[in-house]
Amino acid sequence: MNPDTAKAPLRGKRILVCGKGGSGKSTFVALSAAALQRRGYQVMVLDGDASNPEGLVRLLFGLGVAGEPQPLIDFFGGIERVTCPVDDPSPLTRRDDDIPVPQRRIDLFAEIPEAYYLRRGPLTLLQVGKIRHYGQGCDGPAEKVVRDFLIRGDAVNLIDMKAGIEHFGRRIPDRMDIILGVLDYTLESVSIALRIAEFCEEACIRNFWLVLNKIGSAEVEAMLMEKLGALRERVLGVLSYDQGLIVAGLSGEALGDCAALREAEQVLQALERRLAAGTRSDG
Repeated sequence: MNPDTAKAPLRGKRILVCGKGGSGKSTFVALSAAALQRRGYQVMVLDGDASNPEGLVRLLFGLGVAGEPQPLIDFFGGIERVTCPVDDPSPLTRRDDDIPVPQRRIDLFAEIPEAYYLRRGPLTLLQVGKIRHYGQGCDGPAEKVVRDFLIRGDAVNLIDMKAGIEHFGRRIPDRMDIILGVLDYTLESVSIALRIAEFCEEACIRNFWLVLNKIGSAEVEAMLMEKLGALRERVLGVLSYDQGLIVAGLSGEALGDCAALREAEQVLQALERRLAAGTRSDG
């Protein structure tokens, strides 16, 4: 059952999930995809991390490399045709016409062949493409696909980005509705969160929020909140260090019901409330 538009502030939103390497971005995306389905949303997950083999295809479907869908960048002509957004900021186009994708959004299941995605119920997973060969080159073209792959319909778009902040230098957030930074229990995570906050302010991105992940105690949570300073107001919630996630990671199984899934749902509920409150204040 789909949620009513008035009660579904995440409907149709593009959510970019970012943070430092190892902070748990992909795991959070997988948990969020499951939690959103529980809440009645259609979900499209876009794996934009070119460096992480398997990644979301295992977390969501329990599959290895052999089960990965065909790289989405190939649909647009591959790295031979798609340009880096820094060298060429022009928008992504289909191979058979010059109308920019953001101007005429993709009709996902009508235009994209089944080989490019995995689908189960209200969940669809696509991979922009992985680095598979030595000397393959810059992943800028893949990031242009991430930036401009806008689809029709009401599905929540969850986008798992590679580690770090390089995509901010390439202006990938320009076509995102929400930026979610995932932090683990390290000062590196705090430093990246502070830098992302600066970028979002510079780019006038209002919907920038944080999620604390792998938190093993109230003491660690309090220390992180203190280090964040004023940014603590942007923390949506906390995911604990769930042993069930570790077991699933080593077994190669898809994520199942666990404490972290329920915590992710609470984070998304907090995000819905923040968006709804912002809409009321804007009105």
